Amino acid sequence: MSDWPIPKPIDPINDEFWQSCQDGILRFQRCTSCKKFRHLPRYMCASCGSTDYEWAPCSKTGSLYSWTVTHQNFHPSFEVPFIAAIVEFPEGVRMVSQLLDANGVDLQLGLSVDVEFKAVGEDFQMPVFRLSAE
Repeated sequence: MSDWPIPKPIDPINDEFWQSCQDGILRFQRCTSCKKFRHLPRYMCASCGSTDYEWAPCSKTGSLYSWTVTHQNFHPSFEVPFIAAIVEFPEGVRMVSQLLDANGVDLQLGLSVDVEFKAVGEDFQMPVFRLSAE
């Protein structure tokens, strides 16, 4: 467990995403009209303009879209260096989080990563990624 800062959503639509993470399931919004997934959460579909959506579980595995190795400590709870990664899921959404236990030198675009949930604070967990054990 670490003492990372815990998100405090102002907008209820963001709160739904974080509540899902507390269940240990990564869910993204999916438009119920055109069926496209979206992230970050929002009230209107960028593809068709519909305001109808549902929260749907996504794949537990994605691919490494981009990353950076961060050497500057922006918050005292983060140990440096750490890898901030953008992961692309088969559903078409991308998400930014930390890539755990990886060497930034050996990373390649498209590597398979798995989502897992890291306990931060006493009763909160954040989605993070780890290279798949293929």
